[in-house]
Amino acid sequence: MYTWAVFLHLIFVTFWLGGMLFTVAVLVPATRKKLAPQKGLLFTELGTRFSRLSWIIFPLLLLTGFAALIGRGFSAETIFSANFWNTLYGGRLMGKLYLFGLMLILSGIHDFWLGPKAARLMDVEPGTQKTQRYRKVTSWVGRINLLIGLGILYFAVTLVR
Repeated sequence: MYTWAVFLHLIFVTFWLGGMLFTVAVLVPATRKKLAPQKGLLFTELGTRFSRLSWIIFPLLLLTGFAALIGRGFSAETIFSANFWNTLYGGRLMGKLYLFGLMLILSGIHDFWLGPKAARLMDVEPGTQKTQRYRKVTSWVGRINLLIGLGILYFAVTLVR
């Protein structure tokens, strides 16, 4: 069970973090010149698809993470006890879960409010200050979320190394 839980957990993490890294390193730079006229449509289509899959993956990450803990030898009773969270391992897991919760909040703001609003404005009012402001804020929220994701990955590594 442990191996399968970790295997699936890593696939889900790879999709989520890889998608964010792809967006920052490839997609956004590619839209600055040649794809600029259809940037709003492109971000709406790709962002909506990625967001839908991400919101399916988020609960699966929790389930596979919990299954990995059980497979690693922790009982549900141990995991839900206060003593567990006072250990070094529990503290690191708490840091990972805290960042995961923060990432969920920022993802919700980005995916359901800022991103759609910025994409709509890029199509309707492409050159206005309001559009530029929404694009910039959306971009920064995405970057911050990526950094939080890398922080989650760091805590994950400290749990097994």
